[in-house]
Amino acid sequence: MEKSEEEVVRKHRYLTPEVKYQIFLEATMAKAKGNGSISQVLRRWGIHSSDLTRIRAAVEQGAVNVFKERKSRKPRVNIEQYEQLKAEKERLEATVIEQAAELALLKKKDRST
Repeated sequence: MEKSEEEVVRKHRYLTPEVKYQIFLEATMAKAKGNGSISQVLRRWGIHSSDLTRIRAAVEQGAVNVFKERKSRKPRVNIEQYEQLKAEKERLEATVIEQAAELALLKKKDRST
């Protein structure tokens, strides 16, 4: 039984990123088990080993890029808001100093009576 030309030619399938990641996970688990079932994963998904190599490289590059990004834990504040907050802080500090002085005077007054 000969296969027709249409059956021999592999249809190009578009694999979504989610599917590619699933293939990567299955192949990684198969490799970790050490029983050589990577070929079974490839057959089940209908891809070649070169496809898996490209998927692995993409996952590795993506992981490296994620770790390269510098994410600040501090929220970004615009300059106008920063100036307002700075003025409010200075006003509150002055109020605290003023109240501390009043408290000291009251304590002296209480001791003298």
